[in-house]
Amino acid sequence: MERSLAIWATPEQAPLLAALASELDATIAAAASPVRAHGTPLASSLDTEFAGDARDLIIVGAKCVLLATACDGYGAALPQAVSRAASEGHAIASLTPLPMPPTDAAGPWHAPLRGRVPIDAVRFGPLLRRGSAAEDAEETLMAFGEIRSAMFAGFRDPTMAGEGATGALLVDALDLLVGVLGEAERVEAALTGPPGTGKPPADMNLGALTGALTAHARFEGGASAVIMLSDRAGGWGRRATLLGEAGRLELGDDGHRWIDPTGKTVDSTERRERGRRAVDRSDQAPLAAIDALVAFLAPLLDGRATPPLDTQHLGPMASAVMLSTRTGQAESPTTLRAMV
Repeated sequence: MERSLAIWATPEQAPLLAALASELDATIAAAASPVRAHGTPLASSLDTEFAGDARDLIIVGAKCVLLATACDGYGAALPQAVSRAASEGHAIASLTPLPMPPTDAAGPWHAPLRGRVPIDAVRFGPLLRRGSAAEDAEETLMAFGEIRSAMFAGFRDPTMAGEGATGALLVDALDLLVGVLGEAERVEAALTGPPGTGKPPADMNLGALTGALTAHARFEGGASAVIMLSDRAGGWGRRATLLGEAGRLELGDDGHRWIDPTGKTVDSTERRERGRRAVDRSDQAPLAAIDALVAFLAPLLDGRATPPLDTQHLGPMASAVMLSTRTGQAESPTTLRAMV
């Protein structure tokens, strides 16, 4: 099957997605948008066919369906379509987080269907911990040893993940923290933003989370982490700083650097932005974002297996963060899991 994408997006995302398809050397088989009236201009700007709605898009038959913005309001119909498409060999990728337990533990994304749990068929990304720079740093991370403190800073404008870009960044941050520190014992968070966006959605929907979010997490054994995220800081940027007895390990889309306690660089890599097939810098699509998205989607287009999200740990962590922004108190992921 040729490299082909079916795209669910907003019109504002068209320049990014056109550049992405070009870099992936993939055709865009069809496109659709949450606002149906926007679907035709979106498809036109991507030089493809208008698919109708999200369910129509999934049955187009593209090698990969890319959900580049929030996809709500379909009830069980969309998870069923996703499960069916996955069973037929089509990949489903999402730039925005789908419902996770415990808030949606009994929802349609988590109900077994034809022997498959629909959310397990969806690959979420791009994730810093699973990106090219992290792969280059894998041996360094093992040699670095125990991590005692961590910080994750992420910035992205809405064209990078449609609605809910802050929610996408939160999952990215938590995926890294769970990977290096495990699940937090307590989380305390705050959310600020434009008028009317200072609190998370009442239904705790990560896919609708917007604004600037800060959080502090405490882990077993005294380790701690800080998160700072925003979908209104412009462009694209992700960086993690890990601290331990071995010094400081910095990881970002541009590579990694291990600095020991004396200030000496022990190990480093620098990833350079690759050349583009047909991408002009005037299109305002950040090249670092394109590289991250290519690393995320290329394996799916090539039929290579990639692991699903660890929703059993990430879900309670994300719920604790969102609940804390509403209560103003520290919240426990373990307690939230036990309440389901």
